[in-house]
Amino acid sequence: MSLSNQDQNSSCLLKDVGIMRFNKEHMRLASYVAEFQEVVDSLRTREANIEDWRHIDALFGRILKVASGHFKAEEDMMNAQGYPGYDSQKKQHDKFLEKMLKVQEDIRGRKIKFKDDFKAMLWDWLINHINQVDVEYRDFFNKK
Repeated sequence: MSLSNQDQNSSCLLKDVGIMRFNKEHMRLASYVAEFQEVVDSLRTREANIEDWRHIDALFGRILKVASGHFKAEEDMMNAQGYPGYDSQKKQHDKFLEKMLKVQEDIRGRKIKFKDDFKAMLWDWLINHINQVDVEYRDFFNKK
């Protein structure tokens, strides 16, 4: 499956993590990343204008806000329930947010060239983290 097909079908590729709230937040993140991808794809053949930058700023802000709130909710639940994978999850979340904040600085400074590797990084992280890492807490929380 090519990346473009994967991107278009990402919502079908996200596994159920057993907690409806988290599933909904995962879908919201996927929809924002898909919208972000559309904007980035439109910039392959032209430079971003003021309106593009406003849209990019808003979308990226939404992605960061939802991701950070989602990570906190997951971490709070893991911590409260004594989930054994908490430390690993927390490190992964922190590393991702750190990377995203650096990208946001570049976006705000208009110092970024959008490339396929950037949007692939977003999709890869979203799909791989949910399907390989988040899914691990499903059975643990369902038993509680």
